[in-house]
Amino acid sequence: MSMKKLLATVASIALTGGALLGVSAPAFADEAAAPASAPDAYVAEGESGTPTSEVTAQSTTSAVVVDDPAPVVAKPTPAVTKPAPVVKESAPLVEAPASAQTTAPSSQARANNNDNEADSEKKVWVCKFVSSENSPSGYRLKDGKQPIHVSVNALGGDDVNIVVNKIDDFEGARAFNDRQPSFVVPDDDESMCSYSVVTVDEEVVCPTYQYGGIVHVTTTTKIYYGATQVDFTMTQSTRALTAEERRACDPPEEVLVCQFEASKDHTSGWVLKPGDQPVLTLLSELGDDVNDTGDYDGNQPSFIVASDDDALCASEQVERSTEVACATASANGHAIVTTVRSFFYGAVKVDETKAESVRELIEREMLDCPPVELVEATAEAILLDASCDAGQQLILGPISNATWGEVTDPEGPQDYSVTATANPGAEFASAGPALRVAAGSTTLTFTGTLAAQLDPSNPECDLVTLGLVMPTVTFSQTSCTAAGSYRLGVAPGYDPALVTFTVNGVAGIVAGTYQVAGAGSVEVTAQAVDPNGLEFDWVDPPAFAFVVPDGTVCDPGLPTLGLPTLALGLPTLAFTGGGGVGPIWWLVPTSMILLGAAAVYVRRRMDAVS
Repeated sequence: MSMKKLLATVASIALTGGALLGVSAPAFADEAAAPASAPDAYVAEGESGTPTSEVTAQSTTSAVVVDDPAPVVAKPTPAVTKPAPVVKESAPLVEAPASAQTTAPSSQARANNNDNEADSEKKVWVCKFVSSENSPSGYRLKDGKQPIHVSVNALGGDDVNIVVNKIDDFEGARAFNDRQPSFVVPDDDESMCSYSVVTVDEEVVCPTYQYGGIVHVTTTTKIYYGATQVDFTMTQSTRALTAEERRACDPPEEVLVCQFEASKDHTSGWVLKPGDQPVLTLLSELGDDVNDTGDYDGNQPSFIVASDDDALCASEQVERSTEVACATASANGHAIVTTVRSFFYGAVKVDETKAESVRELIEREMLDCPPVELVEATAEAILLDASCDAGQQLILGPISNATWGEVTDPEGPQDYSVTATANPGAEFASAGPALRVAAGSTTLTFTGTLAAQLDPSNPECDLVTLGLVMPTVTFSQTSCTAAGSYRLGVAPGYDPALVTFTVNGVAGIVAGTYQVAGAGSVEVTAQAVDPNGLEFDWVDPPAFAFVVPDGTVCDPGLPTLGLPTLALGLPTLAFTGGGGVGPIWWLVPTSMILLGAAAVYVRRRMDAVS
């Protein structure tokens, strides 16, 4: 099977090659057969080698008498000694018609001429050529008047080339042929018969320290018979440089200079001279103020540059930068645009100005900024009612994302005013209870007048009996899911208004729950409101340390032995006095729960193994 594929491939290649050769064969055959159809034809080539004329017919009439050969006389154009070639223009060439036929007047035509035009025989101008052994073409223009005026009946078929379509159309016939050297031209113009074109090429070699200058001259002469080039000569010679050529070889050296002048107003002490800069200056005329290293110098301010560009002398560069400040809860966004203008002499910075402007953010900049997240701030002030032992009291209550200011009495001892200020990025909600007066979204002011102590004659004072109060303090340590906090209160059955607390040195803190923002120590002490007292077994709790769980404790991937994740959180401690027995008691049930969970885990493992 592989052999069959090989044979098919060979057959395909052979058929394809044969088809291509078969299609190409007629073109080669016609090209080879062309000379055979006109064995006597002579094609004269011009300068580029392209045929200019071809003999297409021969005349059968009587030949024109050919005189003895005489030397060919060419009319060369005087050589021009300029470097650029000079070509002598000849009479315009007239292209021969595409086809030609030679014909002689028939007997009927001659009879008609004899009868009707005996005195007006048609004549044409003929450039008459004769044989010459000295001419490369074998012919030369006959001496005497050229072209000659002859009758059309005198045109011979052997020596006159008539490239025409009919006997009455000799316009455009101007071609030389070695078989029929004489040819018809349309006008009495000798330049249509024979002319020459002279081209002079000059190459100037400038003098050096070792050799003198010289000019190489190449003269090319082309001789034409009609539109056919019949001769081509080239001569070479040399000549000495003219004075003008010698000066062109060694011109005075000039350079472009940025010119500066002194100035008291400019920081550099120099400014560019008015007018066009840089200035073309002779190298020999440069002064001491010109820096030839190509850049500005305080001692030589003018300097040479490489091209005629005034930007190389003095230029200005403007750089703009924009700094965007996005909006926050406390401030609107804005953009700071900085413009720096730098002034240069050459490549040296000689001055600089800087300006800043502030504008509002555009829409694109606003979209690039993150959204503003507002944080709510809260603050609460509590008033303790007046009693028989004391007047009304102001207690600064819980506060979040804000700080208390100083309590003042603007109008008298019983007046009070205190302002809570929100932290940066936080805002207070709208005004709430009657005691709140919103002075702005970032401040909250509490004002009022405190009531005086109850008069002893007041009936309520007769019922006053001294009492004891049992405070309670509970700490909730920070966990992975909740912030730390502490709760100040009293045991069930006691009045919370009879006790206040001091937290980290701040007195007058009333009962309530307070959050802790981060790690730190909180120390709480309790004080009974006069004339009450604390229970005898109350002991202030020790300072409690709040900590923030690290990443290991809060990692959800840690095993929990089947217990809820919160079971691994830090403990919540409550203190109600009585020696602190509560926390120890809770260790027993916790240990039992952990032990039971461990037993369940081991049992399941045993079932899995079996």
